[in-house]
Amino acid sequence: MIDSLIGPAFGLLTALFFAGGSILARIGQRDRPDDDGVFMTVLVNVVVLFIATLFVEPPEWNQQGITALIIGGIIGTVLGRTFLLRTVRLLGPSRASGFVVGTPVVAAIGGWIVLGESITIIEGIGGAITLIGFWLLAKARSTGNLTDEKPPFWYYLVAVGAPIFFGTAFVFRKYGLNLYPDSYRGAFIGAASAFPLIVLIDLFRGQLRERIRSNFSEINWWFVTGGIATAGALLSQFTAFRYLPAWVVGIFAGTQGIFAMVLAKLFLRNDDHLDRVAIMSVALSTLGVVIISFSQGVGT
Repeated sequence: MIDSLIGPAFGLLTALFFAGGSILARIGQRDRPDDDGVFMTVLVNVVVLFIATLFVEPPEWNQQGITALIIGGIIGTVLGRTFLLRTVRLLGPSRASGFVVGTPVVAAIGGWIVLGESITIIEGIGGAITLIGFWLLAKARSTGNLTDEKPPFWYYLVAVGAPIFFGTAFVFRKYGLNLYPDSYRGAFIGAASAFPLIVLIDLFRGQLRERIRSNFSEINWWFVTGGIATAGALLSQFTAFRYLPAWVVGIFAGTQGIFAMVLAKLFLRNDDHLDRVAIMSVALSTLGVVIISFSQGVGT
């Protein structure tokens, strides 16, 4: 029974760490109007995760698995996180995390096609309830610009990109870990393969010199701690992949909207506003997660 709870526990830790990373990034963005924190947080990811790999023995080399992990890192870390952190700035961390609702849907479709994963009736019911809760959270009034004006439509287009890229990355990461079963190196490979692309993007935009200067001449410790938090999230996520289907990990990771809502109320009183609809989402999302956790225990 205890073993059956390991996957859900790490899934929830993934959500908690990602939510904490979003909050820390939002605080850091206050003093960096032109920097969403992607460069520094991913750099910290690489350093922290590399140190973590020093404490575990590597499995047998598998080129196909390594390639899948690299692709998953690029899609999730470069595209997914870039879109997420931009959404954090545009809509606030609570609603940004709420849009991760689409991640398990994308992961379920990809997992079914690529990994041959199936969904039981109990898991489907729990997933549906949780998704409804996430949807209510996304509907809750939340903006990052301190006004009650309706955000422009293109804000939401950016927000939708995050779950699409995250869900696709989940499938590649799960596939890679099936062939190369090392959560520590899996997380490190993803971050390490993503960082050079982030550097190239800044170079192409003509922002690299200023990015390096601003991040190292005056270190934004909110971005640094955000990077540590997301490194913890990646380690938890990759560990959860070893016990759960990709779409279930997506469901648990999606609860970061709940954690973000609580943390935002505590630390971003003036930056993140939510109406009472969000409270309903907590109850539904929690119920759905409990049902899925129960189904994992029953199935073992």
